[in-house]
Amino acid sequence: MFIGVVDFKGQYNHLIWRRIIELGCEAELFEPNLSLDDVERRFDGLILSGGSYNLPEDLDKIGYALEYALRYSKPILGICLGHHIIAYAYGGKLSRSNPEFGGVTVHVIDEDDILRGMGMKFTAWESHNVEVAEPPKNFKILAYSDKVKVQAMKHVEKPIYSVQFHPEVRHTEKGEVIFKNFIELCRR
Repeated sequence: MFIGVVDFKGQYNHLIWRRIIELGCEAELFEPNLSLDDVERRFDGLILSGGSYNLPEDLDKIGYALEYALRYSKPILGICLGHHIIAYAYGGKLSRSNPEFGGVTVHVIDEDDILRGMGMKFTAWESHNVEVAEPPKNFKILAYSDKVKVQAMKHVEKPIYSVQFHPEVRHTEKGEVIFKNFIELCRR
């Protein structure tokens, strides 16, 4: 099992890589300049990591990330910026209206595959000033917080999942469960 972690230079990206390795998988951090063919051939799953870029202003800084989100055929997990990239790629709306920093209570609507085992609410670590204000068509909201209505979402047909919060940091309760669930999806 080999998971690719797209590196958008976020402060926690090395922790995503580390969590995947701690769970017994190989992982590689790489910049978003590999062709889709290379990414398809090399990785069993793809994580679009966090970073300080904002969309659409910083489209020129995210390389092939939109193409990965739209065309990669295996499971994808978006985290923070990755969540925004997936929403933007599929026509969702982003907003800068509700920043959250620190611990936030996340309420689960549907555990589905990615949030299975997290419980109906948990504390998650947030570090963002952009949110998904409206999910794209064909995406289902899985969780919300008091300020952000789309804390987690999934595509209704494709194996694409994303979260606003940071499961890779220890401040997120049971964050490793999300990575275990993602690895399980990649094994199917």
